[in-house]
Amino acid sequence: MAVLESLRSKAGALLVGIIGLALLSFVLSDMLVGNNGGGMFSSANDVGQINGHTVSYEEYQQAVDYFTGIYLAMYGQNSTSEAVTEEIREQAWQALVRKYLYDKKYDKLGIAISSDELFDLIQGRNPSPLVLRNFSNPQTGEFDRGYLLRYLQNIDQNPDAKLYWLFLEKEIINQRRQSKLAALVSKAMYVTDADAKNTLSNSANSVSIQYVSKSLSSYPDSLIKITASDVKKYYRKHKQQYKQTASRDLELVTFPIAPSEEDDLATSSWIENLAPEFKSATDVAQFATLHSDTPFDAVYHKKGELPATLDSFAFSATKSDMLGPVLDGSAYKMARLADTRLLPDSVKARHILVDVSKGLDAARKTADSIRTALQKGASFAELATKYSIDQAANEKGGDLGWFAQNSMVKPFGDSCFFAPKGRVLMVETQFGVHVVEITDKGKAEKKVQLAVVERAVEPSRTTRERIFSSANELSTQSADRATFAAKSDEKGYTRRPALRITINDKNVAGLQQARELVRWAYNSNEGDVSPIFEVDNNFVIATLTAVRKDGYAPVKQVAADISTEVLREKKAAAIAEEMKGASDLNSLAERLNLSVQTLDNVNFASFYLTGLGVEPKLAAAASASKENQISLPVEGNSAVYVFTVTSANTSPADESLLAQEKSRQQASVPMRISYELFEALRTEADIKDLRGKIY
Repeated sequence: MAVLESLRSKAGALLVGIIGLALLSFVLSDMLVGNNGGGMFSSANDVGQINGHTVSYEEYQQAVDYFTGIYLAMYGQNSTSEAVTEEIREQAWQALVRKYLYDKKYDKLGIAISSDELFDLIQGRNPSPLVLRNFSNPQTGEFDRGYLLRYLQNIDQNPDAKLYWLFLEKEIINQRRQSKLAALVSKAMYVTDADAKNTLSNSANSVSIQYVSKSLSSYPDSLIKITASDVKKYYRKHKQQYKQTASRDLELVTFPIAPSEEDDLATSSWIENLAPEFKSATDVAQFATLHSDTPFDAVYHKKGELPATLDSFAFSATKSDMLGPVLDGSAYKMARLADTRLLPDSVKARHILVDVSKGLDAARKTADSIRTALQKGASFAELATKYSIDQAANEKGGDLGWFAQNSMVKPFGDSCFFAPKGRVLMVETQFGVHVVEITDKGKAEKKVQLAVVERAVEPSRTTRERIFSSANELSTQSADRATFAAKSDEKGYTRRPALRITINDKNVAGLQQARELVRWAYNSNEGDVSPIFEVDNNFVIATLTAVRKDGYAPVKQVAADISTEVLREKKAAAIAEEMKGASDLNSLAERLNLSVQTLDNVNFASFYLTGLGVEPKLAAAASASKENQISLPVEGNSAVYVFTVTSANTSPADESLLAQEKSRQQASVPMRISYELFEALRTEADIKDLRGKIY
C-alpha cells in the first residue's frame, strides 16, 4: 500500500508541476494518430491550428483521454470532477501547442536522445531530476538507487506503476531534448565587454537637478480640440499597440435563485416536526444518515475541530442531550452525541500487505498464517520482505511510521486507531489483505463523534418559477440592446458589464461554469439579447455589446482610448510651448506661478523618480545633460519638465568589476531562455484555439 500511495503522491506532484510547466507536450508524439497536416481548417469539428498544423477534434480528444488515463491511474480513481476535466483539457492543449512548436526544431537541428544517454539519465551517475524526485528516500530526501532498481524489477506486477513509468520515461527524454535546445540557443547569446561597461557606467554616474514642472491635469481639456484626422494619424503611428485577440463584451442582468421567506418557514417547520423523533432515537448515527442532507460524519473530532456552535455543544453534552434545531448559516441543524472515545492524534504501525491477485481466500489464509507466526515471535521484517508487496514499507521492515487516522483508507485507519498498542490484526482494504501491528500510539484525549441532522434552506419549485417568470418577462420584452437597457432600468435591475471574454473562458463576471453563455456570445451579433441561462444558481440574461476579432482593432473601436492619448500629447505640447525660451528656472517658475524643486541621484537606469513616479524621459535627458545649462521642455508621463543639472557624479566605471558584471549578466541568460524561447516560437507560429466551439 505504501508503494502505491507514495507513487500516487509523487505522481500527483509531478502532474501538477510537470504539466504546469508544459513538459507533457512531447509524450503525445507516439500516442496521437489521424494527424491531418497543415493548411486551412478542413472541418467544422477542428479545434485549432498550431504552426500550420490543423488540430482535429479526434486528435485533441485522444490527448485528453491519454492525460485522463494517467490521472486516473495515479490517483486510483474511476472518474474526474468537472474542474479536473477542465484542467486536463487545458493541459492537453498546451501539450499539443508545444509539440507542434518544438518538433520541427528538433528534427531540423538533429536533437535526439540515444539509448545509452537514456540509460545514464535513469541509472547513471547523474540521473534526471525526474528520477531523483520520484525515487528519493522519504526519510533523508536523498536519491535511493536501490529503491529505483527494485521498482523496475517489480514493475510488471502493478499495471498502474508500469503506466506511470512509461509516462515518466518519455518525460525524461523530452525534458532532456528541451534542455539541449535551450542550451544551444543560450550558447549563441553572450555579453560583451561594452554591454557590461555600459551597465556599470549607467549605475555609477548620477546627477542632481533642479526643475520646474507643470502637470498635464492642470491644463484645461476645453482648450484642446481633437479631430478625426488626429485619431487616425495616432492610430497609424501606434497601430501595433492595437493588435488584439478575439473577445466579446456583455451586459448582464442576473436573477439569483434564492430561497424566499416561505421556503425558510417550510424548512424550519420540517426540522421542528422531526426534532422529537431525533430526540428519542436510540441509533442517532442511523437517524442522521436517513434524514440529513449531508452524509453522517463518522470521524472522531477533538475539541476545536468542529464549527463553534457544534463544538461547544459536543464537549459539554451527554448522549441524551440535543442541540437545536438552530439556524446555522443557510441550514437548520440539530445534533446529538453518537459516541465518545479516548483516542490519540496519531499512531505508529507496521504492516505486511498480502497480494490478492490469486484470490481473496488464498490471501486471507496467507495473512492468517503470517499473523500466527508473528504471535509466536517470528521476525516482522523478514516476513515483510518475503510476503509483502509494499516494497517502500519493506525498506523499513514494513514500518509505516506515524500517521493520522484520516491519512489512510478508512478500514485501515480505524483498525489502527481503535486497537490497543501491540495488537496484531488483519485488515482488508482495496489494496489487499494487511497484517498490521500497532507499535506505538500518541497520547489519548477525548474525541467525539457527532450525529448532525441538517436541512438546507433552498428555493422551492414555486420560488424558482416566480424568479424565472421575472427573468422571462425581461427576456421577452427585450428585442435588442436598447430595449434591454430600457426595460432593465424601468424594473430597477442592475446591469453589470462582462468585458474581454475570450472563446475559451469558463467564468464570466464572477459567474462560474458559464460556458453556454460564452458560446452564445460567439454565435451572436452585436446588440443581440440572449435567452435565459441558468448559471451558478442564477438566471442570467445578457446583451452582446461589443465584438472584437483577431487582428488589429478598427479605429472606431479604439477611438475613445486614442482620444485620451491624443489629448495627453496635445496638452504636453501646449505646456511645452508655454515653457520654451526660459533663461533660468526662477523666472520660469515665477511666470507660470510654479516652484523650483530639487531631485538627487538621478541616473540613466532610474525608472521611478522620488515624488514624480515613472518618468524615464526625464531621467534619460538629465543623465545626458551638462551642468548649469537650462534644458528644453521634456514631455513626461504626467507633466512637462524644464531642468538644470546642478551637480554630476561622472566617476568612470570600475574596471575591476567588469568581469563580475559580465558573469552576472551571462548567468541570467539560461534562466530566461526556456520561457523566452517558447514565447518566441509561439509568437512566430499562427495559433488559433477554437476549442470553445465544442467544449
